Amino acid sequence: MGRFNIANPDADPATSPGAPRPQPFEAPQGMPAPTVAIAPPSQNVPLHVRLLWLPQAMPGSLFTTLDVLRTVAGVASLQRPGAAPTLSWQLCRANGRTLATELPGLVSSTRRARAPGSRTLLVIPALLASNAPELGELVLRDAAALRLVERHARAGGWIAACASGMVLPLQLGLLDGASVGAPWMFQSWMARQYPHCDLTSDAAMSVHGHVFSCVAPALQVEFMLRVLGHLHDPDLAQAASRLMLFQPERQRSVPALVSQRWLGRTADSPVYRAIQWLRDHVSEPYRLAAVAQAAAVSERTLLRHFGQVTGMTPLDYLHTLRVERARMLLEVTLHGTHAIAEACGYSDAAAFRRLFQRATGMSMSDYRARFALRARRRYWRMEDTAAKRAAQRGAHR
Repeated sequence: MGRFNIANPDADPATSPGAPRPQPFEAPQGMPAPTVAIAPPSQNVPLHVRLLWLPQAMPGSLFTTLDVLRTVAGVASLQRPGAAPTLSWQLCRANGRTLATELPGLVSSTRRARAPGSRTLLVIPALLASNAPELGELVLRDAAALRLVERHARAGGWIAACASGMVLPLQLGLLDGASVGAPWMFQSWMARQYPHCDLTSDAAMSVHGHVFSCVAPALQVEFMLRVLGHLHDPDLAQAASRLMLFQPERQRSVPALVSQRWLGRTADSPVYRAIQWLRDHVSEPYRLAAVAQAAAVSERTLLRHFGQVTGMTPLDYLHTLRVERARMLLEVTLHGTHAIAEACGYSDAAAFRRLFQRATGMSMSDYRARFALRARRRYWRMEDTAAKRAAQRGAHR
């Protein structure tokens, strides 16, 4: 089979619609991620996702994609009860027909998202090949899959290719002129086979035109969250990422939130001891002398070392911890702003609201409205009432 080329020669990853912006790296372990102003809410764009089921695929990349889609849809149903779904999906074969399966978790969504300006996304899984020649044979042998990808691209659809699955858009010329990362095992073969694409980038995830790609199946959760953030709804993707990706600061914060007990002293550096003390005393008034005593150094020494290691003062660090705690409580509890301010060490709720506004660029109520991960209180009451009525009916039988 000859090599297709249906790429748009004018496509530029920096200007193509929905092209992802560079993402911040995770903060070093032991330090909270910097608190930055949150972008204004973006438009929720209806998106229909087709997951390409191939016999030679690594199905785990599709299963993982389904996990992400179902999580994002679940968050949407919590935050926007009663709203029509704007995210839908289906598993399809290379001939374009829906994959018929009754296996739990693999069933397509019940309603397809259709609206003006809606988008379509085709997810191509990683292909299981023991070497590069075998990968090439898989591509040339599956003409139906290539035709499906070609039709999807010609119709203006978006593509998300996982690892070795990027060979399909490469074969069609959709990555000509791009500079993207490639799976290291197949990189040299791909470079020879597709010389019009620069595959020397060390980027784990890339975008060119309407094609997203990642270099390893293990990246699929973060990869799909980023893709959905750019094509569908950034707020929902961000909320889902907190549920699906490792959150070191939140993981460390939960025990203190539950028990408010010490997590154990350590003989590590003064800065580490100070950080541990601040984490365990987020809800207490700040006193530099107490932090220095916990770190077993003088106040002046602590300020110098703390600034060298973290780039901020202990008080600034504590403010970051308090804002992060407030964000978590706003997302997963029904506590009011006064109670949350108190849990974050502030008796003056107005002062804490100002701190939160400066740190995030939005009010606490606006933050909860955008990022809450549970149903609103009125729906809790309805569910509680329904449960009580069901229990009463069972007792009378």
